Amino acid sequence: MTDPLDELRRRIDECDDEIVRLINERLRVCEEVGRFKEERGMEVRAPNREEEVIARALEVSEGPCPPDVLEKVLRILIDAAVALESGRSPSRREE
Repeated sequence: MTDPLDELRRRIDECDDEIVRLINERLRVCEEVGRFKEERGMEVRAPNREEEVIARALEVSEGPCPPDVLEKVLRILIDAAVALESGRSPSRREE
């Protein structure tokens, strides 16, 4: 018989695997955005778009993730995307 805690942990691992896959997919798309912007001489950072992304995510979230935590995660992802679009390593968060 499977230990119930082991089963729950397995489900968490599956969620983590999917989160990692989706983060990498998102950042690959952001690299494409960066190339698009560079070809057209556009600014990398788009503060209005960043706020739209966060507002949309907060709107569609059904919990239980607290809004402030979700916003922090998204800001980290946005910073990583901006770094990639700028041709920098996203290993450090810009302050």
